[in-house]
Amino acid sequence: MRALTRRAVVGAFVAAASLGAATLPRPAGEVSVVSHTGQVVKLSMMKGKVVVLEFLLTHCPSCKHSARLLAKMQSEYGSRGLQVIGLAIDEGAGPKLEAFVRETGANFPVGVYGNAAAYDYLQHPMITNMLMPQLAIVDRKGMIREQHGGNDPWMAEAMEERNLRAALEKLLKEPAGAAMKKAAGKK
Repeated sequence: MRALTRRAVVGAFVAAASLGAATLPRPAGEVSVVSHTGQVVKLSMMKGKVVVLEFLLTHCPSCKHSARLLAKMQSEYGSRGLQVIGLAIDEGAGPKLEAFVRETGANFPVGVYGNAAAYDYLQHPMITNMLMPQLAIVDRKGMIREQHGGNDPWMAEAMEERNLRAALEKLLKEPAGAAMKKAAGKK
């Protein structure tokens, strides 16, 4: 009986771990927030751009570190088609957005996003803690191509900037697709 119980427990942990693996690539669902400046920001408005979604907690030191790095990336790559969007998922985040933006130098929209919606969007099981921040990188065609969380070695402070730059360089070199070509033709 004891061995059966251990097997059941180990099996449950293995099953829970496998639930945490998000499908990649996958179509990026809609994200819509009101930013700290009052602007409505929707992922669908970013067609033809590479978009980094940072799911964050306004009080989280690692989230603040990532926001600083993402502000740097927005400055460097924005003219090439990068757009960063910050999504604060902590309870009561609204009044804290201005301070978060000031403290991190976020030069991109930051808005409040629902916690349960974030778990769903990231395909993260509700039964396990989501270590923050979480990044989802959407390509020019609207596919989530990269997704990394606070416990991912990809996000380790010593590696994060290098990994992020490599991912952005690769995706920014890819063609925008038909939507971007049509928009460029109208100018």
